[in-house]
Amino acid sequence: MTANAKPQNLIEVDDRSPMDALPYWARATNPIVRRHLGLYWRTLPPEFEPILYTSGFWVLALLAGIVFPFVTDLATTVIVVSVLVVPVGIVFYLRALFSIAANSAAAMADEIRNNTMQLLMSTPMSLEQIFLGKVASAIWRKMDDLILIVQGAAIFGPPLIIMHYAGLFPLRESGPVTYILIIIMSITALLRLVLEPLMFGMVGVGIGAFVPFRAIAVTSSVAWVAFYFVLINMLQHLNLQFLAAALDGAREASELAAQTANLRLAVALGMMVVIELALPVALPYALIRGISGLLARQLRAS
Repeated sequence: MTANAKPQNLIEVDDRSPMDALPYWARATNPIVRRHLGLYWRTLPPEFEPILYTSGFWVLALLAGIVFPFVTDLATTVIVVSVLVVPVGIVFYLRALFSIAANSAAAMADEIRNNTMQLLMSTPMSLEQIFLGKVASAIWRKMDDLILIVQGAAIFGPPLIIMHYAGLFPLRESGPVTYILIIIMSITALLRLVLEPLMFGMVGVGIGAFVPFRAIAVTSSVAWVAFYFVLINMLQHLNLQFLAAALDGAREASELAAQTANLRLAVALGMMVVIELALPVALPYALIRGISGLLARQLRAS
């Protein structure tokens, strides 16, 4: 063997940190994030593979249930556990959101009160990245709780969604449409768990920027979290009642009233898609971008 010969059959080891998979503004090693973390900078980065595998299992089970309904029946044997676990997860999720909103508002209010925003604006990061960094620092404080919540939602959420929709659209009678709707709703629920913490953190940053009094900013941010969930749940509850009434009307309508009943059902289904699928994803994204842009313009003009 010559001196320049390369050893064979070596295994390449990926020594990259899991933190590198995150955007720079979201990393705990980002100086803007780390300055607010304290000991929380030791929190491990989230592992997404178990969540993806669990979600993939449910998608495959639901797709298989279109052809073999007994697969869905077997998969939904965990409904009893879901009924017990999910409400507890919702309580911890709300608690995490309250903390994220409050910490984001406090961090931004402190920057405004201490006149240190100009110093942050001199860094290579854009204003939007600075705002998201404030949010990321609040999320890292609750990262362990959020990962457990997302994992629990991935495991126990689909059975509850199946139970929710099967009462309106019986799986064996409605065909593939209901299965596809359940899959989309399950994916939407997981997207909400990613977007809503960012949204509430960004709302907290916005309130902290315009209300530099720490206590008022924190209280206002927490109140926004409560208002948002009351609003979303109220809309979903009212739409569910309207949809149930429209389904009953379509089933019981005479031939003369069938066209009107079907039109009302179509409107109810459209509202369901908007309120339960589009709005919970589009509204957080729009607020994140809108508040970030508004704050950036305001600070550049000042």
